[in-house]
Amino acid sequence: MYREFSVQSTPLPQRARSWQEAVSQIILPFEASFRHPDSFNAILRSWDLGTASLTWMRTDSVRYIRRVGHVQSDHEENILVSFSSHSDVCFEQDGIRLQCPKKQFFIEKGREPSDFLQTDSNEIWVLKIPLASVKRHIRSLDPFYGRLFDGDSGVGGLLFDMVQQVPHRFGFSDDRSAEGVGNTFIELLVLAIESHNRAVNSSQSSVQRAHLSRVERFVKQNIGNPNLSLEMIAGACNISVRYLHTLFQGSGTSIAHWIRDMRLEACRAQLSETNRRERISEIAYRWGFSDQAQFSRHFKSRYGMTPREMRATAVQDTLNKCSPIIP
Repeated sequence: MYREFSVQSTPLPQRARSWQEAVSQIILPFEASFRHPDSFNAILRSWDLGTASLTWMRTDSVRYIRRVGHVQSDHEENILVSFSSHSDVCFEQDGIRLQCPKKQFFIEKGREPSDFLQTDSNEIWVLKIPLASVKRHIRSLDPFYGRLFDGDSGVGGLLFDMVQQVPHRFGFSDDRSAEGVGNTFIELLVLAIESHNRAVNSSQSSVQRAHLSRVERFVKQNIGNPNLSLEMIAGACNISVRYLHTLFQGSGTSIAHWIRDMRLEACRAQLSETNRRERISEIAYRWGFSDQAQFSRHFKSRYGMTPREMRATAVQDTLNKCSPIIP
């Protein structure tokens, strides 16, 4: 779905409030403040890309603050990947302050308060991505918050180039194509993170990183096998189960939880595809869940709703998108 909003036709006294409502509706709830609220000018365009979305905004000076109350209203944990096109922006979260130059980008936690300040007229691109979709590819994003990434060269530059081409090349595509583009952006983001030399964990030796890479590759290739076990993984990678646990220390999750989360996210993604007609049990089994009751318990614990409720919500969201959201 494509959406566009401009304050141009809004009476001057109402522009600031209208803009805050539009941005809060499309991206995440914010409290916005403006240097010149009575003459503020802004426009945004937004594209739904499957589970992800992309928003382009051209605005005068503006500040967006996410407070505790905004965070508590979120139903899903997302990250925001923000690119600055023309001038610097300032961002603060978890006590870390960033000065983001143009053609750089950073990752924001969706469920933590934050402060985003743009002092000049600028164009900002924002990728909104469910955290679970990223964690299908990378175990933890914790080491990468509070860092700047290069959007002018390397994989990060390729990602930013593709993001900027969406208005010119993508247009109004069907849902399947949109989801494919969104998945491509997620995979490129993961590659950009992994190739960022400052994000390499220096406490791990090259041997450990090689083992970890081999483990992750084997797990992803066999994620649908309900018999996948730590012993099978360790044997395939020629390491002990004890060393396998050691490799995951410091990542914020155990290997067992990581595997389960990847399986749950794969199920959630397919349950959200409204064109699928498979039974829930078939989807669960495809991704390694042989016990349906256990699958439902884990699913509800992670997403706050049952698999059946998730499927119904996806259908309702699709129907809602058929109606304009922004007046």
